[in-house]
Amino acid sequence: MRLRAVHLVRWGLPLALMAVGAAIVWGTEAEGVGESLIAAGVCVFIANWLFRFAFRDSKDREREERAREYFDEHGHWPSD
Repeated sequence: MRLRAVHLVRWGLPLALMAVGAAIVWGTEAEGVGESLIAAGVCVFIANWLFRFAFRDSKDREREERAREYFDEHGHWPSD
């Protein structure tokens, strides 16, 4: 259930915003509203990507720290 919600926010929300914005741009004369929704969808997608990038970086740091602790105990780097 949690994974489904994450995917909904990560992919569904930005795609829905961009789809509704595109429909407004091509279907009515309220182009500014549609363009704003498209821009909001792009911003949500970029924000999600930045969060994922930040968390991946912390996982790399944790893995490096464990490798350093292993090196301190055994005198050599762990094999990957």
